[in-house]
Amino acid sequence: MISSVTVCSSSKFYDQAQRAADTLRALGLTVYTPRFDYNEEHVVVGESDKVRLTHEFLAKVARSDAVYVITRGGYAGVSVCLEVGYAHALDKVVLCSEEPTEFAVRALVDAVVPVSEIGEKVQLIDRAPRDRVS
Repeated sequence: MISSVTVCSSSKFYDQAQRAADTLRALGLTVYTPRFDYNEEHVVVGESDKVRLTHEFLAKVARSDAVYVITRGGYAGVSVCLEVGYAHALDKVVLCSEEPTEFAVRALVDAVVPVSEIGEKVQLIDRAPRDRVS
């Protein structure tokens, strides 16, 4: 069973990411999130901030059992694509809120679990390594 999850999201979808994080916490999971105070919709994030935040966030991915990716309309974003690849390389469970439009990301997804169904489904996903289709 999954005990910790990192929520991955473009800053465009932080409202939905926060709702997902709240739902996951209510299930008793440890939840890591992006730095919502660095929402690029509201603040300018410089290169040095982005470098620091990227390393900080990848450490969260490494600590978790799974990542939950917010993909509104199938869009994930460049940074989120990197995070998904990193999670997959570390054999983390990769969940998405919607099917990603990017085929390379879609190939790494273990399950699509809409935000509205997190409570019903996320705890049923086994942490054991899975056979993935190449």
